[in-house]
Amino acid sequence: MPDSSQAQQREVIRRVLKDARPYYPRLALAMFFGVLAGLGPLSYPIGLQRIIDDALIGAPSALANPANSLPGALSGIAMKPSATAPNAAVTAAPRRPTPAEKTHRDVNLLYIIVAALFVINLIAYSAQYGQSYLTAWSGQRLVANLRVRLFDRVLSLPLGEFDKWRPGEFLSRFSNDLAIMTDAVSISLPQLFQTLITLAGALYILFSHDWLLTLCLLVFAPVVNYVVATFTRLISQGTQSTQERVADLSANLTETLQAQRIVKAFRREKYESERFRNNNEAYFGAFMKLTQLGLTQTPVVGMILAVAMLAIVLFSAREVIVGRMKPGEVFLFWGAVVVAINPINRFATYVGDLSKGVIGASRVYEVLDLPSERDDEGAAAIAPAEILGALQFENVTFAYDLASAPVLHDLSAGIEAGEIVALVGPSGAGKTTIVNLVPRFYKPQIGRITLDGIDLARLSLSALRGAIAIVPQEPLLFSGTIEENIRYGRLDATRAEIESAAREANADEFVREFPQGYETRVGDRGVRLSGGQRQRISIARAVLRDPRILILDEATSALDSHSERLIEAALDRLLPGRTTLIIAHRLSTIRRAHKILYIDAGRVVEAGSHQELMAAGGAYARLHAAQFVS
Repeated sequence: MPDSSQAQQREVIRRVLKDARPYYPRLALAMFFGVLAGLGPLSYPIGLQRIIDDALIGAPSALANPANSLPGALSGIAMKPSATAPNAAVTAAPRRPTPAEKTHRDVNLLYIIVAALFVINLIAYSAQYGQSYLTAWSGQRLVANLRVRLFDRVLSLPLGEFDKWRPGEFLSRFSNDLAIMTDAVSISLPQLFQTLITLAGALYILFSHDWLLTLCLLVFAPVVNYVVATFTRLISQGTQSTQERVADLSANLTETLQAQRIVKAFRREKYESERFRNNNEAYFGAFMKLTQLGLTQTPVVGMILAVAMLAIVLFSAREVIVGRMKPGEVFLFWGAVVVAINPINRFATYVGDLSKGVIGASRVYEVLDLPSERDDEGAAAIAPAEILGALQFENVTFAYDLASAPVLHDLSAGIEAGEIVALVGPSGAGKTTIVNLVPRFYKPQIGRITLDGIDLARLSLSALRGAIAIVPQEPLLFSGTIEENIRYGRLDATRAEIESAAREANADEFVREFPQGYETRVGDRGVRLSGGQRQRISIARAVLRDPRILILDEATSALDSHSERLIEAALDRLLPGRTTLIIAHRLSTIRRAHKILYIDAGRVVEAGSHQELMAAGGAYARLHAAQFVS
């Protein structure tokens, strides 16, 4: 029985062929051109035979033609009948071409053969260009579509699935795996097809001229097949290992670059350098092992074919010596053997490249097969015409990993439309998890959450998330302009609406101080702006979205007092009339809330206003006394 890896490779090839179906007409034309290009090299041994047997050996010479020698000329004269002799023959024998005429004919034949070879090879190389272009176009189009599908699938992954992957692993899929797949389908595949055509044509010539000698050559075929199959398997394993090491290296690089400030703050440059060096050495070792396999394959196969070639030369030359083959025929046979051996030798390389491409494709399909978020959960998905914002948590239990302990335990809470609710409690209590469940980033394993009485699981994702805006504690900006970052809240917003949102967020003033104003580029993750400026841009983005539900992860906890006052003023304009969930750390934010939910160990321990909970003297009052009373 074939092993599972071979079955998986066949399945990957089947999927690639299915994805390539729209390009079959171009590929069919490319195959036709490939046939012409593959037959081109066969013209040399055939033309060489004609030149040797018909133009060279058949050409007259003083040594080869007795008529050109003096005795032969004399005897020819003596034997010539006299025109005046009596009883002369009425009919003369058929006229033989003179040596000069035969020489002229043979030279013309030489010109014709050479011209034919030129035309045939011009057609073959033109066809090779056509085949390479059409195959490259189809291959690049296939890979380009896979690249877009891969990107879309990564974007649509549920956060629970996305969290299992390192960013560098996705980067490796986009760069290295798609790159080797591109080389395989755009370069190696057309070359393999062309060499197979050449090999088939060469074998036809060999069998048609001497099937016994050809069988002697094919005795080496099982040996070559075994060697190629062994190297193909080893190269596939090596490619898999190399791609994994590349993913480790990419993940290491991405994590270190993103955590540059932490690295410097803790003086871990040497540690990170050593970690990167180890990953780099692991990749280097895997790559060199793969390179060694590739470099060893060609000479090993070449040496086997060289032995086969020498055996053919020995036996075929003996056939000429004993008179069973003409010189031109043996040159044709040798030429066909050379033409056949070249594809066989290169065949191993192309098969190795295709094996790498299959591995790359399997890693791409691995991501494409991951589950994706659906915009709805079926035909019964609901997209309300209006969302008011009333939320209800009903006996919700949730764990990020089914193998780990739940973060939320039988949590129940009600939030009215337009109500501002602060979530407080110790670190790890489940506050962030609660707000992550509202946009359906994750789904509870037990219980349900409703919005305006509708189960979130039945709501269209577009309708649900279209009604929500999030202002994280650490605002994330894209590397474009300030205008583009604010417009991200609503892509069809006008410039006037963007500027109005910036004014609401107390951002317009500092934006206009930049020479380029709203066209100022913020740099990677907004690095060119201060923390307070980034936060106000983030709030402006939320203002522009005009959400019914607003989620704040304490937008002022890491800012100076001046920035805090500006953002607090912006929030005073933003919060009224919206259902707001705030992960609160500061007293000013908590007092703004209509209701406070004290969360501990994944449960709502206390609920009420600030005054009510302080009067109750429970867990909230103790936390307040410990954290907010100076």
